[in-house]
Amino acid sequence: MSAVIQSRRELFDLFQRRIQGTHEQLSEEQELEHRQNMLKSFVIESNISAEELPQQTEATESRKVDHALREIKFHNDDDDLIFYLDYDDQRFWTLYTLEKSKPAKKVVDGFMTGVNNGLDYVWFPEELQTEIAGMGEFRGVGVRYKADKVFPKEYIEDNFDFGDLSLQTRGKGTKQLYDKLSSDEELQSFLSIASVGIRRRINGSFVIERIQNNGQFTTRGGDSLQLHLDLLETIRDRYAELLQRIEENHRISYSSREGGTAIDGSPLIIEMNNEIEDIEQFLDGLISAKNPLRLWGAKTQLDVDYYKVKGVDLHNSDKYTLEITPSWLRLYLPTDACGNTALRIYSNIQRYYDSEAKMVGIE
Repeated sequence: MSAVIQSRRELFDLFQRRIQGTHEQLSEEQELEHRQNMLKSFVIESNISAEELPQQTEATESRKVDHALREIKFHNDDDDLIFYLDYDDQRFWTLYTLEKSKPAKKVVDGFMTGVNNGLDYVWFPEELQTEIAGMGEFRGVGVRYKADKVFPKEYIEDNFDFGDLSLQTRGKGTKQLYDKLSSDEELQSFLSIASVGIRRRINGSFVIERIQNNGQFTTRGGDSLQLHLDLLETIRDRYAELLQRIEENHRISYSSREGGTAIDGSPLIIEMNNEIEDIEQFLDGLISAKNPLRLWGAKTQLDVDYYKVKGVDLHNSDKYTLEITPSWLRLYLPTDACGNTALRIYSNIQRYYDSEAKMVGIE
């Protein structure tokens, strides 16, 4: 991206040319030319202002381009990587780049996993990933079950049939393959959708997308940038609806009323299909303060197979309380907590422990 972008229109014109060129190059040559990288869009949940982002990260430069649009540069090895931050939606930003996938992800991971920086990925649960797969012709699926990213080796060896299960496939037969695998009772708890690929066509225009469960969109080609932008907005709005339900109905608050104290809100309950064999070891992984969960806490045993955790979400220092048994987890969020905590816990339990786990009451 050598040309200096001066407006949102110029940026989107560049993206339009790139997705058309990507599709044509892959169709004709089956591979991209040097520097012909795909458009990547990262949806970010934010609790800070856009002006604070450079200070919260290792950005080397930041420049306002247009209304609610900034160019931000990061230094990586010997290169300067260019991103464009769209913060028209103040809660859910979009970060665009045409850089290579691995260095781009490394930069985003670097500032999305900082302590108390007010930034977080969006976390699509299995239900939303399945819904996304229905937004176009189902063209690909990525299943990545890597339990040691969360749980200690000893716990995996004692309690998991698979410590690591990976499947990546593209093409028209993908859905039939995935349906056959997911119908196997022994595999159901381990087939967690890490990404879906779709070809979305509307009024003769089309776009080909791969959407990961942490809100990264890779546009593999097409003839309409607007379809990509519309799809991104549709999925972002659907996620925002889930978050709104959590924050309106499941944050716990207290108020004084005649005759005593009233409690508003209710805890969130995650029901497990794959029952927890050793709760203490399970919690050691869950509240270790490591990525991707970023939860710290102190656990207390209340009864046989019944524990309580009082802790802090390192995303923005919100407090939380957990109660957990072999078959369910109950999450209490205080009145000012970020609902993204709940969806991060839920989607990562589905991804790394039990893809059939269900959160009650957020449909």
